[in-house]
Amino acid sequence: MAEEKKTYPMLPIGHWWLLRKKFKQSIPGVVTAGYLATVLNMKTISARANVLPFLRQLGIVDDEGKTGERAKLWRDDGHYAEVCGSMLSEVYPAELPQAVPDPSADRDAAERWFAHKTGAGEAAVRRMAALYSVLADADASKQPEERAARKGGEERQARSRRSAAPRPANVPAVRHTGAQPDRAVQHPDRSQAPGININLQVHISADSTPDQIDQIFASMAKHIYQRG
Repeated sequence: MAEEKKTYPMLPIGHWWLLRKKFKQSIPGVVTAGYLATVLNMKTISARANVLPFLRQLGIVDDEGKTGERAKLWRDDGHYAEVCGSMLSEVYPAELPQAVPDPSADRDAAERWFAHKTGAGEAAVRRMAALYSVLADADASKQPEERAARKGGEERQARSRRSAAPRPANVPAVRHTGAQPDRAVQHPDRSQAPGININLQVHISADSTPDQIDQIFASMAKHIYQRG
């Protein structure tokens, strides 16, 4: 006789954590497809087919969608590991944790087990293995918001340590005073020296010869401009 194929919960991990966060804020008396569609931002028909059956299978809600003691304990960090252990023992056969005790480290082995036992396609098998891994970890600190908060705290501490670190003694501080280098004062550029404007009026007699005029300007160039 062929082995009977069985299906296992395929609740997406993002939905698992988001629903738990919502339950922490306010636990609903009854979980309906409409409630799930609103909280998870999905269509009602999809919530009815792809989320609600798995919540029933895991015991988070009953057949009528009502929440009970398990839903209350599931949202409580102090009882989270206990609830995950109860789900594992109720939903999965004992051979699974024996065959794949650490699915986080050996996801391929978990996927092979689900593929063999259910005959489901790759996408469904991956979702089954992912949820089983979350239940096996049973670690509430892995909720995305808490991981992000913890990482942010570590980064702030690291920045604080860096800002409090003393300046090395052999590295002088640099001040920007806007002063010119000393060598500019010691060796001034002649082109930057103050200029002197001299206005000369030269009266040349109309009867002066060209040679006399040339001699006048040559004398001026020699004595005033130090040329010649």
